[in-house]
Amino acid sequence: SLAMKNYSSAKMHYPPAFIADENGKPIHSWRVLLLPYLEQDELFERYSFDEPWDGPNNSKLHDEIVSVYQCPSAGRVEQRSNSNYMLITGKGTGFDGPNEVSGRDVSDGCSNTIMVIEVANSDTHWMEPVDLPIEEALARYTDPTNVEQYCNHPGGLHLSLMDGSPHWMPVPTSAENFKALITIDGGEVFSVTDL
Repeated sequence: SLAMKNYSSAKMHYPPAFIADENGKPIHSWRVLLLPYLEQDELFERYSFDEPWDGPNNSKLHDEIVSVYQCPSAGRVEQRSNSNYMLITGKGTGFDGPNEVSGRDVSDGCSNTIMVIEVANSDTHWMEPVDLPIEEALARYTDPTNVEQYCNHPGGLHLSLMDGSPHWMPVPTSAENFKALITIDGGEVFSVTDL
């Protein structure tokens, strides 16, 4: 969360969910863009933006572990190079593809809008430009029959808001309230502390 806020202060906007190639295909993740703000400058210097995340040079970095992207409670089955932290992406969110959003764009308030959410059992490599689409997030965390498989902790998960503050969210949660926390300008002002 602190790295995201520092990036946002330096660049005047949050990182995009991904950088796309000329055809619109996602090729670089926000997690790579954040490396200099996580004291990972040396790894960032070895990463090549001249090829996709899984290109010949970047593939040599696939065994690198950036532990901040892994929940300390993640099971040993999960690959240590995978990420448990994702953005919720899609129309109306703060991370709609390659688009950049600043705090001024978050009319519902940065303290009322989810920035990063914990995703258990992720099979997404930390370098991979893949995150959690809004529809999938709603299905995962609001359905009481599904929810336990998506949490590393009993009864809930960690998230951070766009103001950088960390929070605990109980799951399952109300779809209406959760969606209010995901969208940046839906006109609903709902606090995560009210979940």
